[in-house]
Amino acid sequence: MNYTTRSIEQRLWTAFDGSMITGLLGPRRVGKSTLLNQYIKEHPELAVVSLNMDRLSERQAIQQGELETIILTTIQRHLEPNRLVLVAIDEAQKSPELFDQIKLLYDRYKDQNAIKFIITGSALLDLHRLSAESLAGRINLYYLSAFNLCETVGLLHHIDIQPSIFTQILSAPEDEKQWNDYFHALTPYSKLLQQALVTLQCWGGLPEVLLANTIEEKLDYLDNYLQTYLEKDVRAIHSITDLNLYRHLMEITAAQTGSIRDDSRILQALGCHRETLQKYRGYLSATLLYEEVSPYINSVLTRLVKAPKGYLINNGLVSFLQGIYDPETLLKTGQMGHRLENWFLSELDSWLNHHPGHHRVHYWRTTGGAEVDFVMHAPPHIIPFEITSSSHIEPKKVRNLLRFRDYEPNVNFSFYIYMGEFKFDAANKIIFLPAWAVCQ
Repeated sequence: MNYTTRSIEQRLWTAFDGSMITGLLGPRRVGKSTLLNQYIKEHPELAVVSLNMDRLSERQAIQQGELETIILTTIQRHLEPNRLVLVAIDEAQKSPELFDQIKLLYDRYKDQNAIKFIITGSALLDLHRLSAESLAGRINLYYLSAFNLCETVGLLHHIDIQPSIFTQILSAPEDEKQWNDYFHALTPYSKLLQQALVTLQCWGGLPEVLLANTIEEKLDYLDNYLQTYLEKDVRAIHSITDLNLYRHLMEITAAQTGSIRDDSRILQALGCHRETLQKYRGYLSATLLYEEVSPYINSVLTRLVKAPKGYLINNGLVSFLQGIYDPETLLKTGQMGHRLENWFLSELDSWLNHHPGHHRVHYWRTTGGAEVDFVMHAPPHIIPFEITSSSHIEPKKVRNLLRFRDYEPNVNFSFYIYMGEFKFDAANKIIFLPAWAVCQ
């Protein structure tokens, strides 16, 4: 498989070049190792030591405190000033003993340009905890998402598309000429982007799924992916005692993706205690497959729905667990809109993961039923998004955007993401944007 440029690449390259330990988190098989291997390929001058804590023999060696011995044996020399050794360790969270050994080596050589650690993992909670305990002040954490829309076109057609919608949203949302220029730059790729959008709605952004040639191959891969996740990641957690219950929770989450969380119904369906549900859902979130979007609340606290919305954020897993992956069936059952919303959340997460800052994604809904799908809070910006699979502008959804502006006067422009044409409504400060043009 040819390497495809990732939108986070330059930020990661800078981190990899830096002296601090770099932690790269992301779900299984989103391309962490591929991206790291590309960096290594571009730096042939580096001596590289690669370890994987999925391998029992390497994990056992680390348990015996042998990290330094492994490094010295691999490079066949001692660590020396200004002769940089890159140590890349995959699935680092599976070896808690690793972190103290990394700390000792980092502290010993941090001023000598002798060793650089890059650790990757697919379990957010464990790596965060272990890092906080042993590597506080020594590590920077980054996140790699599944392939976004522009990356998917790059993967499938070897085309590098440059415009960045979120940069445009934050820098000059009121500039109609810039929006026309942005849209004009994307127009030559519109058919490829539309095709990729449908694929992402049905199959998600795992690269092997995107590259599979047939539906059967995609389903086989997702089946194996799910089994590997359950057998390798979930079974290793001693507090997860019922894999069938855990999978049932995933199926329920897939069916309710994009809905306001209703724990009473979930508990009734699972037949388990609330503590078990919270624990299992917590690990589903920690392995970066599940996300909750909390309601947006400013200083006015009345008449708002306060429960979070839950998302199983990989549309491929949603398709597999629901058994619905055909675009026509999704349209007939009304689920294409939910898949579009799920895809857009992935795009938001991808962009936010690539840009530093205290960013948050919320939704807004009143008890009277007025709702805005997503509100991105990227201080000082507050940006509402309405997402719909319709090709027509729906007056009710426009009114919801206007009502949110009444609620939150700090909003500059609002965005209506749909299947219709590009329109710039200066009077209402709403930009109507085809979903295929959400490119970053």
